[in-house]
Amino acid sequence: MRFQDRLFFISKSSLATVLISALPVLGSSDAGNHSENAKTHGFFSYGARFVVRYVKASYRDDPFRTFLELCLVLFIVWYVSKQKYKFNQVDLKLSEKDIEELIKEWKPEPIVPLMTTHEKEVFDNFPVIDSPTGTVLKLDNGKSVINFVSHDFLGLMNNANAKEKAVNTLRKYGVGPCGPPGFYGTLDVHMELEALISSFLKADATILYSQAMSVCVSVIPCFSKRGDIIVADDQVNFMLQQGILLSRSRVYWYKHNDMEDLKKVLEKIDQVESKKKGPIPRKFIVAEGLSMSTGNILKLDKIMELKKQFKYRLILDESLAIGAIGPRGAGTTDLFGISVKDVEILIGSLCLAFGGSGGFCCSSKQLIGHQRLSGAGYVFSAAMPAIMAITAADGIRRLETDSYALLNLLRRNIATLRSQLGRIKDIVIEGDIRSPQMHIRLTESAYKKCISSNLNSSNEQTWENEDHVLLNIVSHMRDNGILVSQCVYVKEHEHNIPRPSIRVLVSCTHTQQQLEKLSQGLEEAIKAIAK
Repeated sequence: MRFQDRLFFISKSSLATVLISALPVLGSSDAGNHSENAKTHGFFSYGARFVVRYVKASYRDDPFRTFLELCLVLFIVWYVSKQKYKFNQVDLKLSEKDIEELIKEWKPEPIVPLMTTHEKEVFDNFPVIDSPTGTVLKLDNGKSVINFVSHDFLGLMNNANAKEKAVNTLRKYGVGPCGPPGFYGTLDVHMELEALISSFLKADATILYSQAMSVCVSVIPCFSKRGDIIVADDQVNFMLQQGILLSRSRVYWYKHNDMEDLKKVLEKIDQVESKKKGPIPRKFIVAEGLSMSTGNILKLDKIMELKKQFKYRLILDESLAIGAIGPRGAGTTDLFGISVKDVEILIGSLCLAFGGSGGFCCSSKQLIGHQRLSGAGYVFSAAMPAIMAITAADGIRRLETDSYALLNLLRRNIATLRSQLGRIKDIVIEGDIRSPQMHIRLTESAYKKCISSNLNSSNEQTWENEDHVLLNIVSHMRDNGILVSQCVYVKEHEHNIPRPSIRVLVSCTHTQQQLEKLSQGLEEAIKAIAK
């Protein structure tokens, strides 16, 4: 007999045994006695005896099972019979007096948190510009100021040829495509711009995003998921921080631009991960080519060595570096002579040096194709307006054509301004000497003088007090025809908030007289605030 047949036979035998054990209740006497008993005891009596006999036969060797099922039956009876909770309870009646008291006591919460005194001061100090962007701006009060707050490093925003192309594009394509790129939003000018960026940076492929701020928050979560590892510079810009947060990956931070600390972090992670079993997580290093928070240039040659040594992929943000750094103005990869193809994911912005809008990502064709299906900012956002694509493309072509002249002018102005600012004893200039973005902070002694002169409270050097002093300096300089800005941060949303600073942005269109006026105006403002 086969095993399956034997198993079926045993099952049938067990069932027969149970039934036979219960049969005497109904079949031990003849049909007459059975009929008489049914009349005497009734149907339920026989049913109860049958159940009892069945339970005894079934649970003879497992009394705990009987107890467990009995508890379950009792619980069901209790649950069914208990009083039900009424979700829409309307039997609670209040008097008119109670209702009036509740209305008087109720105080609604604000829809958004109220601004602090310091936040309101910063908000009220924002200038309102009433003219096109350029080296000289006109404010809403009619006053003209020299512009040191624009990222137009190469002076491409006021190009007459670009304006004419923009007008013609507007008449041909309209204001915007009004649709996502993957549906019906992609235009021929978008594809031409992607090809132009790939050619300029010497990358395999490029994808456009309609908003620069959406690049970081789309690209990072597109590739790094829960359980993966991200090692990031602790001074990366706000949008990179948000992209890292949205990825839900395990995040490790290293000190800003400190390659020795980065190596220690990578070694520590390697020791921990080598002891774990299971699939190997994806691992990324996230950094900025030119730091928005400090103006420092990334040590890209060192970070390339470490990523190869520890088997990491690099996500490099070149938003501020492209158009300002390198022999061709192509960013830190151009500066260090490193191929863009060796950087797994490179992201950048078109709304800074190129005067357009949106951003881009350069990578291999496979990774770009993946973003066209999974990049949130690409899939769910309307495509970039054609007028912005044409403007950005014109800026890139002009940089390719006149890179030597434009970049030389920019570097000369950077060196001139640094030399003039270096004569001011009360300030510290942070940032690489090749960077067109400078962060200016007061020395400790200058801060103490300014704080004691402007605050009635204690002379404690807090973050808010330092920012308050810089705000007064910025306001004083604006009143004297120089427009600079202090860096604004939301402390609750910054991983490692930098010290307050004044940000100065240099353009190749600034004249020597304008640079001199900036340094003189800054020195005079510090002296005026410290009185």
